[in-house]
Amino acid sequence: MINSCIDYLFSSNFLYVIRKLLHPLARIDRIVRKSILSDFWKSVWRKYRCNGMAKLDDSKVAWIIKSKAEGRLTNRDIADAVAVSISRVQQLYRIYKRSNCIPKLNKAGRKRKDISEEERNVIKKLYCIYKANACYLEKILHAHGYSINHNRIHRILVQEGLALIEERKHVRKKWIRYEREYSNSLWHADWHCIKDPRWRDQWLICYEDDASRLITGYGVNSTPTSEYSVKVLDSAIARYGKPAAMISDHGSTFYAVESDKRDKGLTEFEIYLLKNKIRFIVGRVRHPQSNGKIEKFFDIFESKIRYFSSIDEFMYWYNCIRPHGAFDISKLETPIKMFYARMPQREMLMDPSLLLRVVE
Repeated sequence: MINSCIDYLFSSNFLYVIRKLLHPLARIDRIVRKSILSDFWKSVWRKYRCNGMAKLDDSKVAWIIKSKAEGRLTNRDIADAVAVSISRVQQLYRIYKRSNCIPKLNKAGRKRKDISEEERNVIKKLYCIYKANACYLEKILHAHGYSINHNRIHRILVQEGLALIEERKHVRKKWIRYEREYSNSLWHADWHCIKDPRWRDQWLICYEDDASRLITGYGVNSTPTSEYSVKVLDSAIARYGKPAAMISDHGSTFYAVESDKRDKGLTEFEIYLLKNKIRFIVGRVRHPQSNGKIEKFFDIFESKIRYFSSIDEFMYWYNCIRPHGAFDISKLETPIKMFYARMPQREMLMDPSLLLRVVE
């Protein structure tokens, strides 16, 4: 019981209550002058006063000047009452004595530097190429020999109408990143209903390599079907090789639920994977994070497709021009570059007689 009481006395909740009690009392000249509080509670107040009080404003500055001019309070008492240092009180009073005017507080921070035309032009030029946000553009600019802060870049993008001011940004939850080591070890598959007016209500299917984020195959169809999924997958394998595994959601175009299995059998997509010895992984129900990489790709697609005249042009830009945030942006690492860089290095078998022929 005694230990619990001691723990509570030094807990943050108890100190918070003390701050709330002392906050209005510390403003009263009579209490401060007569030193009703003991040295212990004064030390507690000095240590924790800043957490419970607002910032210095013009009304507090006027009170500091008035109290100093009257001479009733010491510098320590004034500083404790408004939660500032003694040197700050002395500084404000020196300014008042020199100008004979109550000093006005300036806006905190350094003065904002004007944006040059060179900065504006180079940022607009690179944005037209990469369509990237301020954080990505900061690293891309560094690769081109420029050093510009991402906040400054975002300000320019907002002024040019290329970015929006987000009042309340979504706070990301803590997550654990998973990523395959080699290309073609896992592909993501999903369908997406296009929102752009040019292809509104058309369905886009994409296959994305997990290790490199390369879009290995894609197609647009009026409705999502298992037959079209197989058609796009077959052409993707012919171009980039066969993946070891495939992951998708519980969509009926990919996966047959238990009731359908009994009545209709497996989908054409599942049959194709079985024939080609590709492992099929199904994500958790109502858990889009399992297929999160391709979900993020569709988000990029919807936000950037307006800059392109066709879906083919967008896919080329995404695979071959835009550096991906999952890799080193300063080195301009694109999905197509990383796809071949992360290919497993297999040992080659050679006929020993070939070496003898070279020597001869």
